[in-house]
Amino acid sequence: MLDEIALNNLKIYLRKRLDLNLNQYKDNYIERRLNARISMTHVDNLAGYLALLTKDPEELNTLKDNLTINVTEFFRNMETFEALNRDIIPAIIKSKEIGSSNTIRVWSAGCSSGQEPYTLAILFSEAFKKLRKKHRLVIIATDIDKKSLENAKSGRYESNIMEGIPKHLLIKYFDKIGGEYQVKPFVQDCINFKYLDLTSDDGSNVAGIPAYDLIVCRNVIIYFKDELKKTLFMRFYKKLRKNGYLVIGKNEALSGDAKTLLEDVNPSERIYQKTR
Repeated sequence: MLDEIALNNLKIYLRKRLDLNLNQYKDNYIERRLNARISMTHVDNLAGYLALLTKDPEELNTLKDNLTINVTEFFRNMETFEALNRDIIPAIIKSKEIGSSNTIRVWSAGCSSGQEPYTLAILFSEAFKKLRKKHRLVIIATDIDKKSLENAKSGRYESNIMEGIPKHLLIKYFDKIGGEYQVKPFVQDCINFKYLDLTSDDGSNVAGIPAYDLIVCRNVIIYFKDELKKTLFMRFYKKLRKNGYLVIGKNEALSGDAKTLLEDVNPSERIYQKTR
């Protein structure tokens, strides 16, 4: 177990230097990440590691990357995207036939380096063509890691990252440039990448969207403390339009008031709907 005083000092330091609030993360998660870096840097203890951070900007950035989770890929957990493509996206498109707005609004919360929002943009584009519908798609993609957001905005990925994309979609939505693939401009144009810290921000910089048709936040909330989870689930609930959908990670579970307010429409894929 890490020294409590040293851990508190490190939390204060990271809040000042990185605007990163570790008090909202589970203690065992923080300890695992810190112990891994202490071992890798060969310092004696947490106090020694904090001393290292104050004089080594590269290690500070490495720690941030380790703490803020940047594991993602195109079509990650394919079953979830199949459910979205089969049931949810067509239902959202159909809802626009009787609504007053022609715009579909999506929030990808914890988008990392962009694979998730680009995947969503591709699926909506395919559905528009299949159903012969024309809608304006707006995807707000947020993350705490500014470096990942810059990578996401560029829309360029190495070949080995593209393995999860079906070949016909790869050809249609990406340009091959040397050993890399570039997302085509018409896909990029519908996505707005923004910085957002879910642990300490009230969501004001996504509040300009009146209501979302779909919110996707997968494999992020699992690392947060229970009270923050309940707060975030209610925030998502309030930001959904009526009959909008929330998707969370397959190892995550709703808690708090949102658990009774959201209808479970696909238990295995953790897809919920705001019906009231």
